[in-house]
Amino acid sequence: MSFLLLEDNEPQMIWDALNNAQIVFHPNYGSTGQINYAELQAVKREKEVILFLDRNLLSSLMSLTKNGDLKDEMEKRMIALLMLWSQMNQLPVSAGLAIMENASKGDDSLNAKIELKNFNEIFDFYPTQIWLYLADGRVDTIPKCNFSNTPYENTVIYHKSSDHFLMNYASMLHLVNLYRNSDLNPVEKVIAFLKWNFDNLLISQYINTYLILLFSDQNGIKAPKHAKSNVFERVDKGCINQAWDLTYLSNWSTFYWDESKMNEVFLFATADIMLKQIFINTHNGGDLFNLIDSVFPRKDADRIIQFYTEKMTNRQKPDFGEHPKRYFQSLIDKEKTQLKQSMGD
Repeated sequence: MSFLLLEDNEPQMIWDALNNAQIVFHPNYGSTGQINYAELQAVKREKEVILFLDRNLLSSLMSLTKNGDLKDEMEKRMIALLMLWSQMNQLPVSAGLAIMENASKGDDSLNAKIELKNFNEIFDFYPTQIWLYLADGRVDTIPKCNFSNTPYENTVIYHKSSDHFLMNYASMLHLVNLYRNSDLNPVEKVIAFLKWNFDNLLISQYINTYLILLFSDQNGIKAPKHAKSNVFERVDKGCINQAWDLTYLSNWSTFYWDESKMNEVFLFATADIMLKQIFINTHNGGDLFNLIDSVFPRKDADRIIQFYTEKMTNRQKPDFGEHPKRYFQSLIDKEKTQLKQSMGD
């Protein structure tokens, strides 16, 4: 950690700029992407606070430090602001989940370990002051980082899919099947998905929020990319990408769900508009039923809530057996087959 020299009003300006950007989240300390300074300092006195980056932010950071510049001016300043804010507050930054996403697509951990080593080298190469100058516009470019391009030495297997991703992937395939079904209205699609979810997988608060926002046609909420394509590979890729976005949230939730008993607090950074909306609508004061009431007409909302309540009564979780990944993969294969059949393949 290098020294950072700030004018009297600059610390507050940095905090205000970060909160205005709404890129750092936590269900208790930043449910709308606005972090309270006093609360964060109080938490830091008791626990280690760690900042997770999503894939898009990591990719932008790696590109900026490799080339010394980004084409998107706002994105460049935002990355600099995030780096400045994290180092100003002495927050370790983690890219583990983002590196895992890229590794899974290449089915290889070697490049992931190279990316991790390069990522760590950024913090030694750049003085904190340069992020201030880039964030406030005093400079437009930064020196290119002298990456070693050698693998980080650890035993982690980054390219193996997690249970969270596999469940989210199966869910997105089924959601797209319903999204493409012109015989069902939006409420019927919501109920059909919930029934499938209750019968086959664990319940995810983030998938439920996404489901409700999508089928109530909320601004900024889109189906997985290429959901209406007639080319299966394009639809499948869109499901994978959307599943990874949701995996950041579901994986992260395992860190904070029992945070009172842990020594760490994990913040999450993203600039993705849809991820922000999903998170905010999940954690900002209400519950799923409040969300359903607010986006559907009363009769439709009552129908969905009644179905959900009845299914939750005395519900038994599905049995994944001794090999959950096999169970999830079998479910994925089944959903792919149904999707292909609906496309006439």
